Amino acid sequence: MATRTATCTEIPKNAHEACGGGIRPSYIGPAPIVGANAQKGDITYPAACEVCGKTYPDTVSVAMTVADLEMIADRMSRSSRQELQATATERPPGQYAVELTEDRARDFASKAANLGLVPIASKIRQELDGLMTQRRQR
Repeated sequence: MATRTATCTEIPKNAHEACGGGIRPSYIGPAPIVGANAQKGDITYPAACEVCGKTYPDTVSVAMTVADLEMIADRMSRSSRQELQATATERPPGQYAVELTEDRARDFASKAANLGLVPIASKIRQELDGLMTQRRQR
């Protein structure tokens, strides 16, 4: 549960190489006080380069088996299946790690739940809950 890269890949204008700054992880913090107005609750601050400020999406890695991927292949659209297969990397034989950005993971969890794939939706939501826990601890 992190960003895809540890250093910034943004190429600033009038430069020939990437920024290379370190990426600060996303975190949850108190809402800022602006003037006399204070928002209630907390705000999620995205992962961002410490030098140039470019933001990066958080990713979650969901462990899936061949059976999980076959179940998805039977019920989800062709584009959804292709997206999952493109990000799946084989770990031990028969086990896969599917890496998704946070937004796509939320979309897939909703789709899976709506299609009756409750075990898949639960796995994805568990990883998303882990990401939220990590953010609160930062």
